[in-house]
Amino acid sequence: MNLKLSILDTTFRDGIQGENVEAANRQEIIQAIQAIDSLGVSYLELGFATANEAARLRITKALDLNLKAKVSAFGRTHPNDVKAILGLKVPVAVLVGKSRKRDAEISLRKTPEQNLQLIRDSITTLANADLEVIFDAEHFFQAFWEDDRDYALQALEAALTSGAHWIVLCDTNGKMTPQKIIQTITNVKELIPIKKLGIHTHNDRGLALANAEAAFSEGVCHIQGTIGGVGERTGNMDLTTFIPNICFNYGNKSFNPNQLKRLTRVYLLVCDALNITPDPKKPWVGDSAFYTEAGMHESGLERDPGSYFHANPELIGNRMRGGVTDQSGRANITAKAKHLGIDIPDDKLTAIAARHQELVDMGANFGAADASFLLFVLRELGQLPKFFEFVGLRITINKWENQPIQTEANLKMKVAGEDQWHNAAGDGPVNALDEVLRRKLRKIYPDLELVKLIDFKVRIIDAVRGTAAKVRVLVDFTDGSKTWTTMGVHENIIEACWNALLDSYTYKLLMNSHKPAAADATEIAVTAPMDITL
Repeated sequence: MNLKLSILDTTFRDGIQGENVEAANRQEIIQAIQAIDSLGVSYLELGFATANEAARLRITKALDLNLKAKVSAFGRTHPNDVKAILGLKVPVAVLVGKSRKRDAEISLRKTPEQNLQLIRDSITTLANADLEVIFDAEHFFQAFWEDDRDYALQALEAALTSGAHWIVLCDTNGKMTPQKIIQTITNVKELIPIKKLGIHTHNDRGLALANAEAAFSEGVCHIQGTIGGVGERTGNMDLTTFIPNICFNYGNKSFNPNQLKRLTRVYLLVCDALNITPDPKKPWVGDSAFYTEAGMHESGLERDPGSYFHANPELIGNRMRGGVTDQSGRANITAKAKHLGIDIPDDKLTAIAARHQELVDMGANFGAADASFLLFVLRELGQLPKFFEFVGLRITINKWENQPIQTEANLKMKVAGEDQWHNAAGDGPVNALDEVLRRKLRKIYPDLELVKLIDFKVRIIDAVRGTAAKVRVLVDFTDGSKTWTTMGVHENIIEACWNALLDSYTYKLLMNSHKPAAADATEIAVTAPMDITL
């Protein structure tokens, strides 16, 4: 179906209502908004007009960005909200109105007719001020199936006759099925001559995407959702899955190849702006979306990638990945290294495979730590430059009554001939180690200033030993544009963390094509392998 899609992105309105979502860094938010705009969406709904100053600033700032999408503000069918939207001088208003009698009577404490009049008055006022109005009929599907069908249709008619540009049917609590979505849309079209019909679905029962696609199959071309499906409860309809599905499953041409190639990057930027960890299992854009580690699959991929992957990951800016774990054989190790830009000589493969198995037996798992695997292979081949030399460290933890724990790390390393102690405080030993390591290295490698730790995971891998069990630590780092993961394994959690941190900074220096800074350091001629990060 080659309908011209009208996508409304509500990541920075509906999406930021999700639990543990935080939109605090204004610069990151602006970058994310510009990135979403580059996808070719039609509308950017950026805040509740009467919510708070941060939302209003987000909207007014976006109006100065010369975006291609239309900036819109959200509000209720209430005079105060209408006034606030007009004050923001946006070209588009998104109004949510009650379509259930029970909501009008219980939530608004209005009669059903008073609610309809609120819809008429609000839309008329905005339309007369030359604003394009999108009417979101809240709980419409529930009203249609469970409450009063005639009244729900009256709400749509009130919006349509008052000048609403789009009429959007909302599955506000995510109860609908694709079959009910289709039947509702069919009935609505038969009863009311709505030419511009939209859909807004939530994911409470895991059907937000299926319901949106069902609506699209019935000719609904205005779709509302969020990047990554962020939103309250279990989230909104995920645009990062919907958009490629519509393009590649249905052949829709609303998005050009260059826009689609930005999709993975946009997802990562939005995650940064919302201070959430990217979901590796996210369809299309997740880090594991095109990942395999089974030897049989790895072999098959070499011969026929289309048999195992549903699409070329490059179409949406992602990449194919192969992993090595405790079940990996020589073929996987060779293929993984080759994917990262390293050819393992035949005479080295046996030793590397044996060393890999030895590390696996100790608890290592390179499946989620591509950066550490890359460094492992280079070390075994003798091709990893020595950027610094570790001498020693001390960690001090003090706890006094009625006082928070204080942690300080002292580190001694040789870098560029310098050999002295550095110290840094932190919110715990890992943070303190990260701070002191960055402080030490950035004097010689100033580009490390941009590097920051964004996630930290610990797993016990020998639980029967209790507190003496080995732990596997995974740390995720970013430099603002790329992310990478490294690993450390040891019975002592500090040792495991330290090894993972060292790998992270070594990897960054390698990717930036640095040479060892110290005159007496081991300098090995090596071409930086393929950048494995997104």
